[in-house]
Amino acid sequence: MKIVYFITKSHWGGAAKYVLDLASGLDKNKYDIFIASGGQGALKEKVESLGLKYIEVSHFERKINVISDILSFFEVLAILWKVRPDTIHVNSTKAAVVCGAAGFLYKLSWQKLQMMFTAHGWAFHESRPKFHLSLIRFASKISAMFYDKVICITTFDYNSALRYKIAPQRKLVLIPNGIAAEEIKFLKRGEAQQKIFGGKKEFVIGTVGEWVRNKGWDILLKAVLPLFNKHSHITLALIAGGESPHREEISHEKIIIVENLPEAYRYLKAFDIFVFPSRKEGLAYALLEAALAELPIIASAVGGNFDIIESDKTGVLVQPENHKMLQLTLDKFIENHKRAKKLGKNAREKVKNNFSISHMREKTYKLYES
Repeated sequence: MKIVYFITKSHWGGAAKYVLDLASGLDKNKYDIFIASGGQGALKEKVESLGLKYIEVSHFERKINVISDILSFFEVLAILWKVRPDTIHVNSTKAAVVCGAAGFLYKLSWQKLQMMFTAHGWAFHESRPKFHLSLIRFASKISAMFYDKVICITTFDYNSALRYKIAPQRKLVLIPNGIAAEEIKFLKRGEAQQKIFGGKKEFVIGTVGEWVRNKGWDILLKAVLPLFNKHSHITLALIAGGESPHREEISHEKIIIVENLPEAYRYLKAFDIFVFPSRKEGLAYALLEAALAELPIIASAVGGNFDIIESDKTGVLVQPENHKMLQLTLDKFIENHKRAKKLGKNAREKVKNNFSISHMREKTYKLYES
């Protein structure tokens, strides 16, 4: 069976990890596996290191660009005719539209093709003008028509798809992201702090992710800055997956920015509190990893954060965009860290029991075979 995974960009992030986790678990004696993506970034390197086939879609872009989108449509169509896959599994909203249209045209020529799409957080949950959100919902409905199955990785997104009638229930499948807990190896606190900070820090509030608006790091900064005056022993660490566009604007001595840190999850024990202040979220691997590190977690009440964090059981959820509430919750965690640490232990047990990579693979592979 030939299967092609499509994803918009080749940089390393949650959707890329998801694709690689699925592709690497397939039996190479049963499947011929291809991963098609825009550019030649970290994903390409990881794909080829595993002996899988990488195809570049040179005109794939995240932003809407009519010319690039048309050219990428023909690139995808050419891939379908060359590879002649049995199944395509598409990731990201932008790729869903382009690949859906190309797959539909391909099937019109009497070619058999199973088409699947995974929604890594619906784009219509982003903070945008209402008119834009209406257009995105409409585009999501149109693209969903092309697919045999639409996988939602969070309960929130599954319910949203039903609420806004993105696709009929028979097409929708809820399969949460999974993580191999037994393979996650964390550095000890002292070693992790030495490697990323160059020495010991008494109390660290930290987060990991891309420095983009949806991650809400501006909200975190507003919440933490007033706390430096009250708690002189705290440090804020921002572990960015790429270059930090606002680095020049931050000069506070108690804020540490670490860029392009490979396998950032290994250093999570350097933190005392993990904060995830997203405006919009799928089911974040960073949050799963923070839970496995037994860190006390404060996260915004959006997307897949609901599936992982139960307030006052496995962490605390706060209103998105509310830096005052985040500040108050951080203050409580700092002052009563012993109680907060109990929440971290509960979070680890929940993730180990409910978010296994074997479960994610098993349910997804059954769809391929169907």
